[in-house]
Amino acid sequence: MLGENVFRERVESVVKYMDEKGATHVVLTPSPNFHYLTGLPIVMRERLVALVISRDAEVTIIAPSFEVSEHARHTWVSDIVPWEEDEDPFAVLAERLGNNPRVLFDEGLPLGVFWKIERAVGGFESVGLVTPRLRELRMHKTADELALMRRAGRVISDAVASAFESVEAGMTELDVQQVVNREVICGGATPTFAAVQFGEDSALPHAAPGNRVVQKGDVVLMDCGCAVAGYNTDMTRMGVVGDPSDELEKIYSVVLAAQEVTLDQLKPGIACGAADGIARRAIEEAGYGHYFTHRLGHGIGMEVHEPPYLVRGNSARLEPGMTHSVEPGIYLKGVFGVRIEDLVHITEDGAEVITYAPKDLFQLEI
Repeated sequence: MLGENVFRERVESVVKYMDEKGATHVVLTPSPNFHYLTGLPIVMRERLVALVISRDAEVTIIAPSFEVSEHARHTWVSDIVPWEEDEDPFAVLAERLGNNPRVLFDEGLPLGVFWKIERAVGGFESVGLVTPRLRELRMHKTADELALMRRAGRVISDAVASAFESVEAGMTELDVQQVVNREVICGGATPTFAAVQFGEDSALPHAAPGNRVVQKGDVVLMDCGCAVAGYNTDMTRMGVVGDPSDELEKIYSVVLAAQEVTLDQLKPGIACGAADGIARRAIEEAGYGHYFTHRLGHGIGMEVHEPPYLVRGNSARLEPGMTHSVEPGIYLKGVFGVRIEDLVHITEDGAEVITYAPKDLFQLEI
C-alpha cells in the first residue's frame, strides 16, 4: 500500500476543492475513487460503507461494526465509525453531516443511497460532484503509482509468455485463461481479466473465452491484465499454431507498424484524437482502415478503462504522468483478428512503454 502521506495529500486536494465549491462535506461510497482516497479495496454491497471528508473533523469511514477490524488493516483512516446490524446506518451518517450540510458526492454513488441520505438528513444542499477533482488527480500518476504499474506490467508480461508456452493440444480458451491467472497469482499480483481467443474468435475484439479447443493453424490472441496494490496493467499479444499464413504475416506487420509509429510520436501536447489518428492513418494507408473498429486506447490506473481516451474527436492533450493503452487492431470477421497492445507512461518528452513481453508473433506447436 502507498504511504499515509500520499493519501493525506490527496485528501488535502479534495478539501481545497470543497472550499472552491463552498461545500462542508464530501461523501463517497466504495468505488475506485473511494479506494484512491482510503486505500481500502472494497466493492459496494447492501451494507452502507461511506467515506466522509469535512473541513473541521478527521476523515471518517462509516462501516458495519463486524467489518471494522478488517477494514482497519487496509486503510490509513483511523476514525472508523461502526454501526450495528439493528441500527440505521444512514442515521449514523446523518449525525456526522450535521444540520444543513452542503455536500459534494461522487458520481459512483448509487441513486438509492443518495435518496436514503436525503431522507436521513432531512434536507441538504448537493453542491455538485467531487469527481472532476479526483479524475484530474488520478490522470497524473506519481512515481510511486508508476512503480506499481511497472511491477504489474512485468507480472502480466511473464504470465502471458508462460501461457503461450503452455498451449497444447486439447486446451480450450478457458484452460489457457486459467494458466494466465495462475501465473499472475504466482507473480504476486491480482488477476483482473484474461481474454483468450482462438481462431475466428480473435476477430471479435471483446469476445469472452469459451470452450473452443485450439487447432492447427489457429491465431491465438491473449488480452490480459492484473493489478498490484489496486493499480492495473493491460497487454495484448498474439500467437499462431504452426506456420503463419501470408495474410496473417501481412496484417500483423501492418498492426505492429501502426503501433510503433504511434509510440514514436506520443509526447506531451499531442491531442488524444490526434494520437488515434496516427495509428489509424497507418492502417488506412495499408488498405485496412475499415477493419480497425475501435479507438486506439484508454487511460488506465485504478480502473482498467478511465479517462482520457485516445479516440477520434477528443481534443484533450497528453500530459506528463498520464498512462494509456496503445492498441491498434485489424479484424477480419469470421477469419481472425490482430491486436497488439502496450501501456505507456507519458514522460516530459515522449512515452515510456511499461509492458514488457516480446512483440514477435509467438509460434506454437501442438
